[in-house]
Amino acid sequence: MTKDKSLVYLSIFKRKGGEGIKTKIINIDNENQFKILFSHLSDQEKPLIILFENISNWTLLTNKKILINKQDKFSDIKINEIIEVRPALEEELKDGISNKNDFTRLKIKLKNQDYIIIDLEKGKPFEGLYQVLHFIKNDNISDNADL
Repeated sequence: MTKDKSLVYLSIFKRKGGEGIKTKIINIDNENQFKILFSHLSDQEKPLIILFENISNWTLLTNKKILINKQDKFSDIKINEIIEVRPALEEELKDGISNKNDFTRLKIKLKNQDYIIIDLEKGKPFEGLYQVLHFIKNDNISDNADL
C-alpha cells in the first residue's frame, strides 16, 4: 500500500501554481459547498482540489483519483495509473491557443496506453495541477522501477 501524499500534492499545488476563480483547495470553509460530489468517493479517499464550473462540469483531484464530470458524463482516473503528463498541445493549437499561459488542457497517458485529456482553469491552477500530476507521474515511474 502506498503512503498518502495528500499534503505533498497540496504543497506542490500552492508552491507551483495556486487557486483560481473556479479551482479551489478543499477545506473546512468550502467542503459543504461540494459535499454532493463526494458521494463518488470511497472511504479511503480525501478530496483535495476541485475545478467546479457547475454540477454538470467539474474535475476533482483526490489522494487516489481524478474524477471528471464533463457535461454529465462521469469518468475517473486512478492516479497510480498515470505514466505521462503533458500539455495537450495539438488540441490547444487547433483552437488557436499558442501562449502557454492560456493553456487549459493536459494529456495524460495511463499504464494501459490510453490517453485522457482533462480540462483545467488557465493560469495558476493549470500550472499547479500540471506540477502535481507531473510529480505523481514521476512517483509512479520510480515505484515501478523498484519492482
